[in-house]
Amino acid sequence: MTLTNAVKQRIHELVAKHDKVLYTVGRHGGISPNTIKAIVAGQNKNINLKTVMQFIRAFEIRAAEFFDSPLFDNHDLEID
Repeated sequence: MTLTNAVKQRIHELVAKHDKVLYTVGRHGGISPNTIKAIVAGQNKNINLKTVMQFIRAFEIRAAEFFDSPLFDNHDLEID
């Protein structure tokens, strides 16, 4: 699995956990609809740290909580 796919999956997990709509979370975090669309469609191969932090703030969680997932425990995680 790639790092980008892991981040994408984690965002979807948190959307479900917090019972929110992805675009509402994005709007709350100041993330453009085009950026969200590119992430969901897999067109964005390089999700930057700023975007991840915007999601973290939108979910009102700590960065440690975002990365506290088995998705990021994989030592074979490809850095794309």
